[in-house]
Amino acid sequence: MRTILLAGLPALMLALPSAAQTQTAAREGSKLIAEFTATVKTKGRFQDGANALTTSAVHRVLKGRCQLQAGAVVPYGLDGPSKQQEKAMKKKDPGMASLEKEHAKCKGNQACLMALAQKMSEQDFQPKETEVEGAVQVWYPQSCSGAFTADDVYTEDIKDGGNLSYQARSTITGTATLPEGGLKGWLGLYVEHDLARNQTLYRFNEAEALPLDKKTVRTGYRAGTTQSKPRVGLTQRFEPTPWGPVKGGVQSGSLSKNIEGGTLVLDWRISR
Repeated sequence: MRTILLAGLPALMLALPSAAQTQTAAREGSKLIAEFTATVKTKGRFQDGANALTTSAVHRVLKGRCQLQAGAVVPYGLDGPSKQQEKAMKKKDPGMASLEKEHAKCKGNQACLMALAQKMSEQDFQPKETEVEGAVQVWYPQSCSGAFTADDVYTEDIKDGGNLSYQARSTITGTATLPEGGLKGWLGLYVEHDLARNQTLYRFNEAEALPLDKKTVRTGYRAGTTQSKPRVGLTQRFEPTPWGPVKGGVQSGSLSKNIEGGTLVLDWRISR
């Protein structure tokens, strides 16, 4: 007799995508290389009355190279199931619902549970799979490396009267490397191919802020030159929104987003 475990009834199972949905999917475990460049350009000007003017011109570039690996084709991507999919997954199989009621009536009685197991075996009971429409394949970064460069200029023109007035010009320049760190390092890009909709999302992750060279030359009040090494990031803000969707499968491309004071442009190239 086949052994059937009743303690802890099977959870809802997700239906496998049909052959039609997966015919363009990559084989699970397949690899590709994604090389990308994220460029930020912004300008700012702030006038505080007649006494203070500050400006900024930011130019930052983050370059990355990631090895990605294809996951299995599943009904939904990294954002989780849609409301329609959640509703479908909560729909209980009538046969399983009946079984749960009988299981509860046994109240842990071993003889009752054995009789229920015998009944299930004789009827060859098989719970129906939950039908969840969708077919998504995520390409996960296995290791990434890159470099971050900045060429920023900031100015101040302060007219506080007498000996308190000054002008200052600050620059942030240099390049910092992002060494390959495997799954514990920077994971710069996830790619999410929706086979059912024939579209792809590109999930770009900024690297952590890195130390670069800052130099400030000041004239007038407290004149002098100072140098430091602050940590600087591409935008230094969390950007959870994915790029796209882009029509079609995993492919090279370019997209841009408006950010405060300018633009953030992402270019990527895919090779297999």
